[in-house]
Amino acid sequence: MSAEDREAQEDELLALASIYDEDVFKRAESAQGGETRICLELPQNFKVFVSGDSTESLQRAGFECTVCFLPPLVLNFELPPDYPSTSPPAFTLSGKWLSPPQLSALCKHLDNVWEENRGCVVLFAWMQFLKEETLSYLNISSPYELKICRQGSGQSRTPLVSPSAEKDCDGAASS
Repeated sequence: MSAEDREAQEDELLALASIYDEDVFKRAESAQGGETRICLELPQNFKVFVSGDSTESLQRAGFECTVCFLPPLVLNFELPPDYPSTSPPAFTLSGKWLSPPQLSALCKHLDNVWEENRGCVVLFAWMQFLKEETLSYLNISSPYELKICRQGSGQSRTPLVSPSAEKDCDGAASS
């Protein structure tokens, strides 16, 4: 690791820790990395339409409600020794209410942001994009449809995308 890369990483992590509360940005104790929870800025009167498995009458009918927030997107990252001079951060992105193709599209955009800023720190730019532009980038508008489906033979209702579903930066699913 070059001295310049180490200094840039330290400066970036210290800056993020000073900007964000610990419940938003957590630096990893054992590695150059961490986790950030990104709450999106929703428009006023944002509605979610919940629909689901047509075998259950309640779900078939669906329902709509106005929400003030959605569960946060979670960005986990690790900084390789040659970041930012050569390599991008390794990362996973998860969101309980997003589909795998939506997560993949966001990951590809983060990769593009790195390519456009190669050699510079990018975590703050990634976080700002996710917070401020996710809805418009994915063409999500109100009402946003969330599908509920049954898994296995049990009666529990779970999101179409497993809460633990994640996308890594090459778009492959991991759990």
